[in-house]
Amino acid sequence: MQVEFNAINAVSKEITITIASEEVSKAWDKYLSRASRHLEVPGFRKGKAPLSMIERAHGDSLQERFVQERVSDYFEQAVEEHEIGYLLFPDIKDVKWEKGSDMIITAEIEHEPDLDIKQLDNLDVPRHPITLDSEIDKYLDELKQQSGRVIDVEKAEPMDLVEAELTMNLSGEKVIKTANFFAGTEPQRRALPELVGKGIGDTLDLELEGTNIQLVCQDSKIDVEFEQKYQVKIMVNAISRMKFPALDDEFAKDMEFDTMDAMRAKIGEDMRLANEHKNIDVDNYSIVGKLFMDNQFELPMKTIEYLAHEEAEKYGNHEQLPYIEYQLRMKISQELVEMYILNSLRSKIELDVTDEMLAEYITHQAILEDHTVEAYKEKYKDEIASEDYKLGVRNYFILRKLAETANFFIPEPEEEEKMEIPEAETLAVEEEIETEPAAEKPEEAKPEA
Repeated sequence: MQVEFNAINAVSKEITITIASEEVSKAWDKYLSRASRHLEVPGFRKGKAPLSMIERAHGDSLQERFVQERVSDYFEQAVEEHEIGYLLFPDIKDVKWEKGSDMIITAEIEHEPDLDIKQLDNLDVPRHPITLDSEIDKYLDELKQQSGRVIDVEKAEPMDLVEAELTMNLSGEKVIKTANFFAGTEPQRRALPELVGKGIGDTLDLELEGTNIQLVCQDSKIDVEFEQKYQVKIMVNAISRMKFPALDDEFAKDMEFDTMDAMRAKIGEDMRLANEHKNIDVDNYSIVGKLFMDNQFELPMKTIEYLAHEEAEKYGNHEQLPYIEYQLRMKISQELVEMYILNSLRSKIELDVTDEMLAEYITHQAILEDHTVEAYKEKYKDEIASEDYKLGVRNYFILRKLAETANFFIPEPEEEEKMEIPEAETLAVEEEIETEPAAEKPEEAKPEA
């Protein structure tokens, strides 16, 4: 078996596999003999016709199936013989074969990038530390959200929830449904800007798509075509609004503090250690970002697109599916950048995980999860015993080693744009998207030789 490689770019190559005619002919004869047992030729009992007649009667379809069957086998044979590393599955571009001739298979594969990180010590690393004040603000905002209450109002403002009676003619019949809208423009598909300023008892005549109607009437089945537009009448029945308390001294007193300053001080004291450990991770992954920018490499985009598409399909026929796929591609790209860089670092920096390192890493993770060390160990006892966990410990301490000589700084805005690594933003969809953390390699990946 002869194999030739032609690089397409840094992460993909074309492979031409040539199988000698003698080998293919032997495989064809065996295939034809096996297939003949189940095929009929007029004048002969099933399985009793001469192979020449079987081939004459069914040759075209048999050859097509033979090629389909053998291509996969020949490719795997080439992978084993030539130790070819690739991600996911090959893209078979062309197969040439006629009886009595060589079979030539042309395939395209993607593989991991070949990284050559040049500088590891004394890196100038841009980073954005998490400030304690921002963490306090976030915590207080969560408290405020939890303390919100629903009030009834007379006139709708943006983001108010409007309960309405929706009336329409459907297949010649008058249909009345209870529908829930939002006034304004957000969230999309359930919001109507025409509702802003409307009061209880006011009516609107509008044209809505079936998709919108089904969404706002989701508590009851309504038989509409999603892309068709319908004339509807909406009468406002009730308007409700979320009211949140002000973050002032009165709020602090409700939480048993004398003043808001005293409350912030106590929250900051409680959060200080966790904030320090969050910034350890910020430092570590800022180093990953710096190494990527200094040693940029191509990513296997076909593999990324495939993985993103497979993950996005879990959300069904969602109207924001293209946007979800885009966000997943960004997320997977970021995970692969991190994975490839850490793989390269482990090959350059030898580090054995000691019991002290393991204990320190467990403490770090326990603080981040707001657990005691004992509670964290109990919760993750199986994970802690695994090789993957030890790999995480190695990655952590390799990055801490690089951080010892790094010069961290907060970049200017123009530097930020240059240093940015694509990352997934919050996905603006009804359902919350959760993706698994990146494994050491994509699930279906074949290891590089």
